Amino acid sequence: MFLNPVRASDKPQVTLGGEVGVADKASFTRFESAPYDSLAWIRADLTGEKASASDDAGWEHIRFRPFKNFSGDISGRFIEIMALNAQSGNAVHSGYKTLLKDLPAYQRPGGYFAASGELDWQKPIDNKDIYTSTMMPALWGNARLLCGLVEASRNDPTDTALLATACKLGDFYAGMLPRFADPTRLDEYRRGDTYAAGYVTCYFPAMEGLVKLFQLTGERKYLDTAVTMAAFYKQFDKIPIDHAHGMLCNQVSLLLLYETTHDAAYLEGVEKRWEDLVTGGYINPAGGILEKCKVKFGRDEGCAIVDWFRLNLALGRVTGKARYWSMAERTLHNHLLQNQSKKGGFGHRGTLCDEEGVLGFKGHIEEATWCCVFHGQLAFINLKDNLIVDTGKMVKAPLALDFSVKTVASVIDSVIEPAAAPGEVMRQRIRLSGMPAKVIQIRKPAWADAVQALSATGATLDLSEQAQYLLTVQPVTEAVFIFKGGVYAENRRCVRLPAGPKAGEPCVLGYGPKLLAIKGKTATYSQWPLSFAQVKEEGFLPFSDTLRTSECTFVGILCK
Repeated sequence: MFLNPVRASDKPQVTLGGEVGVADKASFTRFESAPYDSLAWIRADLTGEKASASDDAGWEHIRFRPFKNFSGDISGRFIEIMALNAQSGNAVHSGYKTLLKDLPAYQRPGGYFAASGELDWQKPIDNKDIYTSTMMPALWGNARLLCGLVEASRNDPTDTALLATACKLGDFYAGMLPRFADPTRLDEYRRGDTYAAGYVTCYFPAMEGLVKLFQLTGERKYLDTAVTMAAFYKQFDKIPIDHAHGMLCNQVSLLLLYETTHDAAYLEGVEKRWEDLVTGGYINPAGGILEKCKVKFGRDEGCAIVDWFRLNLALGRVTGKARYWSMAERTLHNHLLQNQSKKGGFGHRGTLCDEEGVLGFKGHIEEATWCCVFHGQLAFINLKDNLIVDTGKMVKAPLALDFSVKTVASVIDSVIEPAAAPGEVMRQRIRLSGMPAKVIQIRKPAWADAVQALSATGATLDLSEQAQYLLTVQPVTEAVFIFKGGVYAENRRCVRLPAGPKAGEPCVLGYGPKLLAIKGKTATYSQWPLSFAQVKEEGFLPFSDTLRTSECTFVGILCK
């Protein structure tokens, strides 16, 4: 099923370890089994073909092939994650090269892809539903496909036919500006809903692929198209909205525009959206978001959680602000991993809610083979790209995780070790091999009361603190960072309660990067403060794979 990469890469080889590494491996190997063992199933949103005898069997059948009208959605996501893995020298699916070779034959004369045949884009938007609409779903799918085509072209720059296919799709979006960014047609654009087959959700995510296509080709028209779309998007960029995945894809696009144009207005807008999502309760204490961008809804969606995760990784990289790395850490440990199914894919998990938002999770996860399984792997790819920044004199490691980053000449290892003394939460050992000694910078996490550092020989290392980051004063080749702390309390908007919770008021408990949850629909604490041993006695556990199949609650009340 999986073959050697299409092209050897000089990118660092990054391996995740620990619980996150297990989740990454399960996410990738998920593509070795049904329905992904069928290339017809993957490409049916390009061809309209009957993928299997079970195409219409229903949602519980693994061979069920939904959403062919979202032309390029499944196939585009598949191409993107395989291309990104190939860029890092990893194995790829056996159907990847075949699909790329055949793609030009599926492209319509206008440059777009549509399984249902040629579309008349000048007709009014077909406001039906996600199953029978064609125009908006095709726009959504083509946006995901454009991202995949760009990464596949980046992986194999000798494939001129593939790049031409990507450029034709980019040209389609450029040519559609008068149709879909027309101020005289606002009533038409606003007439549909904002769920998965609506104008706001389906049109604007193409900005991401257009910016990336400009970065790859240098063709200004693709950037100009994205800039025009972004300007038109302002009047629709509001929350709440019915499709968190689409909204967050747009925020990722706007941040890409900032990185490309250096127009500070893009960054300001994304940071304002981040603030509104967190303070407004759209982001739950576990660091995730629901399928609909609302405070209360019955289920989450892996795609939306991943988009929130990758947006925070990008914001942390672009701004250097610790709060974004902190949120990425929270999302990864407490909501993203809790969305992973036994098979390794991601999807929809039911939520326990009250009027203030999410209280906990239900036990069942519906694996979304058509979207979230792909986007889940994209989360780990993005994570690997953001674990280390080597400036030459300094190595920055903003996340305390198990990983190894290897180049031809050097290795950077990060190993999470258990606490070795009272008051410790955990230790992180960072070792540099094949390179000179460098200053090592880590983030001082909000969950740690203090951080100390030791040398390879056990001697104390002096640290300096700069804006929530800690740096070794002297260059080193190895350092052990000791994170100290205990059980802490937060309110439901991810804000630490230094004095602890008040009796009768809902709060959240955590230990290290993990929230503490208890099986069942309610959670109460007997006293405050509590040691880690005491909360375990009362039935609370740090979020782990053992809780993914159980109904559990993480918002509780101090009884007295």
